[in-house]
Amino acid sequence: MRDAGIHSGDVLVVDRSVTPSDRQIVVAMIDGEFTVKRFRKHAGKVFLEAANTEFPSIQIGENQELVIWGAVTYIIHKAL
Repeated sequence: MRDAGIHSGDVLVVDRSVTPSDRQIVVAMIDGEFTVKRFRKHAGKVFLEAANTEFPSIQIGENQELVIWGAVTYIIHKAL
């Protein structure tokens, strides 16, 4: 998620009470694996979009289990 300003070692503050809106960054679990992606909902389909062009977007299929753990509300960078 480097193009969204999230880098290795950053701390994410996640609000589990927020229902994510389109394009909001979320912590999600897909088929038991955690990921941080941008939530996209378009034409009744759900996508998790990487903010790094080296990684493809993930379209959530009918046979996949998706759990949105929460919306990222703050990103904390380590001081140098």
